[in-house]
Amino acid sequence: MSWRERIDPELRGSFRGVGFHVERADTQGGRRWLVHEYPRRDRPYTEDMGRKAREWRLAFFVAGDDYDRERDALIEALDAPGAATLVHPYLGTFSAVATDPRWSESTRDGGVCSFQVTFVESGLEAYPATTLDTQREVRQAADLFELSLLEDFAEQWSIEGLLGWSLVAVERDLTAIMRGIDEVVGGIADEVASVIRFPTNIAGIVLGGYNRLRNAVMRPIRALDLYDGGSVLANSDSEGGGRVLLTPGTPRRAARLLRETGTSSDSVTPPVADTPERIQRAQNTIAARQLNGRAATLTAARLVAETDWVSRQDAEAAGNDTLALIDAQMTTAEPISDAVYTALVTLRAAVSEDLRTRAVALPGMTSYTPQRTLPALVVAHRLYGDATRADEIAVRNNVPHPGALRGGIALEVLSE
Repeated sequence: MSWRERIDPELRGSFRGVGFHVERADTQGGRRWLVHEYPRRDRPYTEDMGRKAREWRLAFFVAGDDYDRERDALIEALDAPGAATLVHPYLGTFSAVATDPRWSESTRDGGVCSFQVTFVESGLEAYPATTLDTQREVRQAADLFELSLLEDFAEQWSIEGLLGWSLVAVERDLTAIMRGIDEVVGGIADEVASVIRFPTNIAGIVLGGYNRLRNAVMRPIRALDLYDGGSVLANSDSEGGGRVLLTPGTPRRAARLLRETGTSSDSVTPPVADTPERIQRAQNTIAARQLNGRAATLTAARLVAETDWVSRQDAEAAGNDTLALIDAQMTTAEPISDAVYTALVTLRAAVSEDLRTRAVALPGMTSYTPQRTLPALVVAHRLYGDATRADEIAVRNNVPHPGALRGGIALEVLSE
């Protein structure tokens, strides 16, 4: 097949569906080169700035008894806004815009209108891709919430004027409120009882206990140490000292534990406020309950933001527990300050956006039941062709020994 057979024998083209006859066609292409020439240097440097926009300069005409109608249709097509399809008789079809169109007619050559038009490829309108750092937004909202809860607790907590049995009652109420986190971390109740006169210290101890729990979950996990007590989850000494007594395991389980711990103090009811001492004691009980719930909420939000989730179900479950904690703090029967409420609203929006953004593309969960007892390494290789994912399987299923996953027991694993 020769070139004469590969082109339109009538050399017809069209733009925006309006046809014409091509007389001559010139094309301009190549690349954009930026030449850098330097003083006292003989060799320049040429920088490649990318491909040039293609240009097709066409000389074409319309002729015949109805040439005037075809001429008007072509003029209308050339004047219309936006890119359109250019059919080039030699080169094919392109998306192009018409620039600098010219046309001419003469009495001598009646029934003909000649055009000269430069067509330029339209290309694509592309802007730099921007994404919102949703994890950073959650961290900033959490920092704002922490400041507001600390200020609010400092304003609400006071033991001025309380003596004797009233102080003992306040200490007893505070210990009962902190029992939930004390059972997980240990030492919280004794520490807060020793600084009962200093609200800033009380808040710092409670937040420090929740941070120890979060740090224990976020540290790297060695699956082979899980069964012998050598895991960091079994013995976590983080900033501020103290040992995590109840190991939550995965971030998903930690979020559920935080929800239970944050709401455990709701069962501690304030006394009947019928005397000045009991009024102050009731105010302190409410303040301590709010401190515990807000500290758990703050920790859960940071846990969600800091976790690189591996499955959609994990992210959604942890997110639901975190949002439930936030909602519980926003809908309390007790009065809540404008600053705390505004910070909670901001934190809820940031957590929701973070979950929507990062969880949507994650793989789901499925189950796998080995027919016989196998090491986690073998199971990981069979499922994913990657033995290094054995730790993931062992930790997710809280197995007693990663070297022996019991046969016949379903395992929760990622679908991909």
